[in-house]
Amino acid sequence: MKTVLTFTISLIVAISFAQPETEVYVFKLNQVGDSYTINEPQNVTYENPGYDNQPHFLPKGESMYYVSTKNGQTDVAEVEFREFSWSWLSSTDGSEYSPTPLPDNSGFSAIRLEKDGTQLLYKYMNDFSEPTVLVPDLKIGYHCWFDQSTIVAFVLGEPATLRVYDLEIESNLILDKNIGRSLHKIPGKERVSYISKETTPWQIKEIDPISGSSEPIIETVEGAEDMAWTPDGDIIMGKENTLYKYSPERDKKWIKMADLDDFELKGITRIAVSPKGDRIAVVVNQ
Repeated sequence: MKTVLTFTISLIVAISFAQPETEVYVFKLNQVGDSYTINEPQNVTYENPGYDNQPHFLPKGESMYYVSTKNGQTDVAEVEFREFSWSWLSSTDGSEYSPTPLPDNSGFSAIRLEKDGTQLLYKYMNDFSEPTVLVPDLKIGYHCWFDQSTIVAFVLGEPATLRVYDLEIESNLILDKNIGRSLHKIPGKERVSYISKETTPWQIKEIDPISGSSEPIIETVEGAEDMAWTPDGDIIMGKENTLYKYSPERDKKWIKMADLDDFELKGITRIAVSPKGDRIAVVVNQ
Protein backbone atom coordinates (compact mmCIF):
# COMPACT_ATOMS: atom_id res chain seq x y z
CA MET A 1 0.00 0.00 0.00
CA LYS A 2 1.41 3.38 -1.01
CA THR A 3 0.80 6.64 0.81
CA VAL A 4 0.33 10.15 -0.55
CA LEU A 5 3.39 12.30 -0.01
CA THR A 6 2.46 15.95 0.33
CA PHE A 7 5.46 17.99 -0.75
CA THR A 8 6.77 21.49 -0.28
CA ILE A 9 9.04 23.59 -2.42
CA SER A 10 12.14 22.40 -0.58
CA LEU A 11 11.46 18.81 -1.58
CA ILE A 12 11.27 19.54 -5.29
CA VAL A 13 14.95 19.24 -6.09
CA ALA A 14 15.45 16.40 -8.56
CA ILE A 15 16.73 17.05 -12.06
CA SER A 16 15.86 15.03 -15.13
CA PHE A 17 18.12 15.16 -18.16
CA ALA A 18 15.82 13.07 -20.35
CA GLN A 19 13.12 15.75 -20.80
CA PRO A 20 13.09 19.48 -21.59
CA GLU A 21 12.98 21.89 -18.67
CA THR A 22 9.41 23.14 -18.50
CA GLU A 23 6.98 24.75 -16.05
CA VAL A 24 3.20 24.68 -15.65
CA TYR A 25 1.39 27.98 -15.12
CA VAL A 26 -2.31 28.16 -14.32
CA PHE A 27 -4.11 31.36 -15.36
CA LYS A 28 -7.57 32.65 -14.68
CA LEU A 29 -9.48 32.31 -17.97
CA ASN A 30 -12.06 35.01 -18.62
CA GLN A 31 -14.70 34.90 -21.35
CA VAL A 32 -16.74 37.91 -22.46
CA GLY A 33 -18.93 37.10 -25.44
CA ASP A 34 -16.70 35.52 -28.08
CA SER A 35 -13.45 36.83 -26.57
CA TYR A 36 -11.07 35.43 -23.97
CA THR A 37 -8.44 36.97 -21.74
CA ILE A 38 -6.07 35.49 -19.17
CA ASN A 39 -4.64 36.89 -15.93
CA GLU A 40 -3.44 35.97 -12.43
CA PRO A 41 -0.77 33.44 -13.48
CA GLN A 42 0.39 30.95 -10.85
CA ASN A 43 3.44 28.76 -11.32
CA VAL A 44 2.08 25.58 -9.74
CA THR A 45 5.44 23.80 -10.14
CA TYR A 46 7.52 26.54 -8.46
CA GLU A 47 10.40 26.34 -10.93
CA ASN A 48 11.11 22.73 -10.03
CA PRO A 49 14.28 21.85 -12.00
CA GLY A 50 13.45 19.48 -14.83
CA TYR A 51 10.29 18.36 -16.57
CA ASP A 52 6.92 19.63 -15.28
CA ASN A 53 4.29 19.01 -17.90
CA GLN A 54 1.11 17.30 -19.18
CA PRO A 55 -1.53 19.09 -17.06
CA HIS A 56 -5.02 17.60 -16.86
CA PHE A 57 -7.80 19.11 -14.74
CA LEU A 58 -9.97 16.80 -12.67
CA PRO A 59 -13.72 16.79 -13.43
CA LYS A 60 -14.69 19.34 -10.75
CA GLY A 61 -11.91 21.68 -11.85
CA GLU A 62 -10.66 22.30 -8.30
CA SER A 63 -7.48 20.27 -8.77
CA MET A 64 -5.16 19.20 -11.56
CA TYR A 65 -2.88 16.29 -12.38
CA TYR A 66 0.52 16.87 -13.95
CA VAL A 67 3.86 15.07 -14.17
CA SER A 68 6.99 16.28 -12.42
CA THR A 69 10.63 15.31 -12.06
CA LYS A 70 11.41 13.55 -8.79
CA ASN A 71 14.58 11.63 -7.94
CA GLY A 72 15.64 11.43 -11.57
CA GLN A 73 12.33 10.13 -12.93
CA THR A 74 8.89 11.45 -13.79
CA ASP A 75 6.00 10.90 -11.38
CA VAL A 76 2.38 12.06 -11.21
CA ALA A 77 1.53 14.94 -8.90
CA GLU A 78 -1.70 16.75 -8.06
CA VAL A 79 -2.21 20.40 -7.15
CA GLU A 80 -5.40 21.38 -5.29
CA PHE A 81 -6.35 25.01 -5.92
CA ARG A 82 -8.61 25.76 -2.97
CA GLU A 83 -5.98 25.00 -0.32
CA PHE A 84 -3.13 25.32 -2.83
CA SER A 85 -1.55 22.05 -1.71
CA TRP A 86 0.38 19.39 -3.60
CA SER A 87 0.60 15.60 -3.43
CA TRP A 88 2.63 12.91 -5.16
CA LEU A 89 0.35 10.21 -6.59
CA SER A 90 2.84 7.70 -8.00
CA SER A 91 6.07 6.19 -6.72
CA THR A 92 6.82 3.22 -8.98
CA ASP A 93 10.24 2.24 -10.36
CA GLY A 94 9.19 3.55 -13.78
CA SER A 95 8.27 7.03 -15.02
CA GLU A 96 4.64 8.05 -15.48
CA TYR A 97 3.23 10.30 -18.20
CA SER A 98 -0.13 11.68 -19.38
CA PRO A 99 -2.23 11.25 -16.21
CA THR A 100 -5.92 11.28 -17.15
CA PRO A 101 -8.95 10.93 -14.82
CA LEU A 102 -10.80 7.62 -15.15
CA PRO A 103 -14.39 7.99 -16.40
CA ASP A 104 -15.82 6.96 -13.00
CA ASN A 105 -13.39 9.23 -11.08
CA SER A 106 -11.99 6.26 -9.14
CA GLY A 107 -8.43 7.20 -10.06
CA PHE A 108 -6.43 7.95 -13.17
CA SER A 109 -4.83 6.25 -16.14
CA ALA A 110 -1.24 7.00 -17.12
CA ILE A 111 1.54 5.77 -19.36
CA ARG A 112 4.31 3.99 -17.46
CA LEU A 113 7.77 3.82 -19.03
CA GLU A 114 9.92 1.19 -17.33
CA LYS A 115 13.71 1.36 -17.15
CA ASP A 116 13.94 -1.53 -19.63
CA GLY A 117 11.91 0.45 -22.20
CA THR A 118 8.58 -1.30 -21.65
CA GLN A 119 5.77 1.24 -22.12
CA LEU A 120 2.17 0.41 -21.21
CA LEU A 121 -1.02 2.14 -20.13
CA TYR A 122 -1.82 1.57 -16.43
CA LYS A 123 -4.70 2.30 -14.06
CA TYR A 124 -3.96 3.97 -10.70
CA MET A 125 -6.70 3.96 -8.06
CA ASN A 126 -7.52 6.64 -5.50
CA ASP A 127 -7.06 4.10 -2.70
CA PHE A 128 -3.39 3.69 -3.72
CA SER A 129 -3.73 -0.02 -4.37
CA GLU A 130 -1.19 -1.57 -6.73
CA PRO A 131 -1.51 -0.10 -10.27
CA THR A 132 -2.73 -2.52 -12.94
CA VAL A 133 -2.16 -2.69 -16.70
CA LEU A 134 -5.12 -1.45 -18.73
CA VAL A 135 -3.86 -2.23 -22.23
CA PRO A 136 -1.28 -5.04 -22.27
CA ASP A 137 -0.37 -5.22 -25.94
CA LEU A 138 -0.03 -1.68 -27.30
CA LYS A 139 2.80 0.83 -26.86
CA ILE A 140 0.57 3.83 -26.20
CA GLY A 141 2.06 7.31 -26.11
CA TYR A 142 -1.07 9.40 -25.45
CA HIS A 143 -4.71 8.62 -24.82
CA CYS A 144 -8.17 9.90 -23.96
CA TRP A 145 -11.32 8.21 -22.68
CA PHE A 146 -14.32 8.11 -25.03
CA ASP A 147 -16.58 6.28 -22.58
CA GLN A 148 -16.32 3.87 -19.63
CA SER A 149 -14.74 1.10 -21.70
CA THR A 150 -13.36 2.80 -24.81
CA ILE A 151 -9.94 4.41 -25.10
CA VAL A 152 -8.75 6.42 -28.09
CA ALA A 153 -4.98 6.22 -28.29
CA PHE A 154 -1.87 7.46 -30.07
CA VAL A 155 0.13 4.26 -30.58
CA LEU A 156 3.84 4.52 -31.29
CA GLY A 157 5.16 3.25 -34.60
CA GLU A 158 6.32 4.38 -38.02
CA PRO A 159 3.99 6.10 -38.52
CA ALA A 160 2.13 6.64 -35.26
CA THR A 161 -1.45 5.39 -35.49
CA LEU A 162 -4.79 6.49 -34.05
CA ARG A 163 -6.52 3.50 -32.50
CA VAL A 164 -9.69 2.78 -30.57
CA TYR A 165 -9.32 0.13 -27.85
CA ASP A 166 -12.31 -1.68 -26.34
CA LEU A 167 -11.49 -2.81 -22.79
CA GLU A 168 -14.43 -5.23 -22.62
CA ILE A 169 -13.44 -7.35 -25.61
CA GLU A 170 -9.75 -6.33 -25.67
CA SER A 171 -9.84 -5.30 -29.31
CA ASN A 172 -8.18 -2.42 -31.11
CA LEU A 173 -8.91 -0.86 -34.46
CA ILE A 174 -6.70 1.49 -36.47
CA LEU A 175 -8.66 4.64 -37.37
CA ASP A 176 -5.92 6.78 -38.95
CA LYS A 177 -2.16 7.14 -39.24
CA ASN A 178 0.51 9.83 -38.99
CA ILE A 179 -1.17 11.70 -36.16
CA GLY A 180 -0.14 14.15 -33.44
CA ARG A 181 -0.18 13.69 -29.68
CA SER A 182 -3.23 15.82 -28.82
CA LEU A 183 -6.39 13.73 -28.29
CA HIS A 184 -9.57 15.10 -26.71
CA LYS A 185 -13.22 14.17 -26.20
CA ILE A 186 -15.14 17.03 -27.79
CA PRO A 187 -17.50 18.82 -25.36
CA GLY A 188 -21.15 18.15 -26.14
CA LYS A 189 -20.40 15.60 -28.87
CA GLU A 190 -19.83 11.87 -29.13
CA ARG A 191 -16.61 12.52 -31.00
CA VAL A 192 -12.89 12.86 -30.40
CA SER A 193 -10.52 15.41 -31.91
CA TYR A 194 -7.01 14.65 -33.09
CA ILE A 195 -4.26 16.21 -35.21
CA SER A 196 -3.72 14.71 -38.65
CA LYS A 197 -0.21 15.14 -40.07
CA GLU A 198 -1.00 13.46 -43.37
CA THR A 199 -1.09 16.84 -45.11
CA THR A 200 0.69 20.16 -44.72
CA PRO A 201 -0.53 22.31 -43.03
CA TRP A 202 -1.66 19.84 -40.37
CA GLN A 203 -5.38 19.52 -39.70
CA ILE A 204 -7.51 19.24 -36.60
CA LYS A 205 -10.06 16.51 -37.28
CA GLU A 206 -12.98 15.02 -35.39
CA ILE A 207 -13.82 11.33 -35.48
CA ASP A 208 -16.54 9.00 -34.28
CA PRO A 209 -14.55 6.17 -32.65
CA ILE A 210 -17.43 3.73 -33.09
CA SER A 211 -18.20 4.23 -36.79
CA GLY A 212 -14.78 5.56 -37.78
CA SER A 213 -16.27 8.48 -39.73
CA SER A 214 -14.18 11.65 -39.58
CA GLU A 215 -14.15 15.17 -40.92
CA PRO A 216 -11.80 18.17 -40.75
CA ILE A 217 -12.42 21.07 -38.38
CA ILE A 218 -9.65 23.53 -39.27
CA GLU A 219 -5.95 23.62 -40.08
CA THR A 220 -3.77 23.94 -36.98
CA VAL A 221 -1.92 27.09 -36.06
CA GLU A 222 1.14 26.56 -38.26
CA GLY A 223 3.55 24.10 -36.67
CA ALA A 224 1.53 23.70 -33.45
CA GLU A 225 0.03 20.38 -32.31
CA ASP A 226 -1.16 21.00 -28.75
CA MET A 227 -4.70 22.21 -28.15
CA ALA A 228 -7.57 22.23 -25.69
CA TRP A 229 -11.36 22.58 -25.87
CA THR A 230 -13.33 25.02 -23.76
CA PRO A 231 -16.66 23.80 -22.28
CA ASP A 232 -18.44 25.95 -24.89
CA GLY A 233 -16.75 24.09 -27.76
CA ASP A 234 -14.04 26.59 -28.68
CA ILE A 235 -10.46 25.47 -29.42
CA ILE A 236 -7.36 27.09 -27.92
CA MET A 237 -3.89 26.54 -29.37
CA GLY A 238 -0.51 28.05 -28.59
CA LYS A 239 2.58 28.82 -30.62
CA GLU A 240 5.79 30.31 -29.26
CA ASN A 241 4.48 33.06 -26.92
CA THR A 242 0.93 33.49 -28.28
CA LEU A 243 -2.40 31.83 -27.52
CA TYR A 244 -5.05 31.64 -30.25
CA LYS A 245 -8.71 30.68 -30.19
CA TYR A 246 -11.08 29.32 -32.80
CA SER A 247 -14.82 28.77 -32.55
CA PRO A 248 -16.06 26.18 -35.09
CA GLU A 249 -19.50 27.79 -34.94
CA ARG A 250 -18.45 31.43 -35.40
CA ASP A 251 -14.89 31.93 -36.58
CA LYS A 252 -13.36 31.56 -40.03
CA LYS A 253 -9.75 31.65 -38.83
CA TRP A 254 -7.59 31.61 -35.70
CA ILE A 255 -7.90 34.73 -33.55
CA LYS A 256 -5.13 35.92 -31.23
CA MET A 257 -6.39 35.88 -27.62
CA ALA A 258 -3.32 36.41 -25.41
CA ASP A 259 0.40 37.16 -25.52
CA LEU A 260 2.54 35.51 -22.86
CA ASP A 261 5.18 38.19 -23.37
CA ASP A 262 2.93 40.23 -21.09
CA PHE A 263 3.80 37.77 -18.32
CA GLU A 264 7.47 37.31 -19.34
CA LEU A 265 6.81 33.70 -20.38
CA LYS A 266 7.65 31.91 -23.61
CA GLY A 267 7.70 28.60 -25.44
CA ILE A 268 4.10 27.36 -25.18
CA THR A 269 3.52 23.62 -25.61
CA ARG A 270 0.77 21.73 -23.74
CA ILE A 271 -2.52 23.43 -22.83
CA ALA A 272 -5.46 22.33 -20.66
CA VAL A 273 -8.74 24.09 -19.84
CA SER A 274 -10.71 23.38 -16.67
CA PRO A 275 -14.16 21.76 -16.99
CA LYS A 276 -15.82 25.01 -15.83
CA GLY A 277 -13.79 27.06 -18.28
CA ASP A 278 -12.48 29.34 -15.55
CA ARG A 279 -8.82 28.25 -15.62
CA ILE A 280 -6.25 27.43 -18.27
CA ALA A 281 -3.00 25.57 -17.68
CA VAL A 282 -0.14 26.44 -20.03
CA VAL A 283 3.21 24.65 -20.21
CA VAL A 284 6.14 26.94 -21.04
CA ASN A 285 9.91 26.76 -21.18
CA GLN A 286 11.65 27.14 -17.85
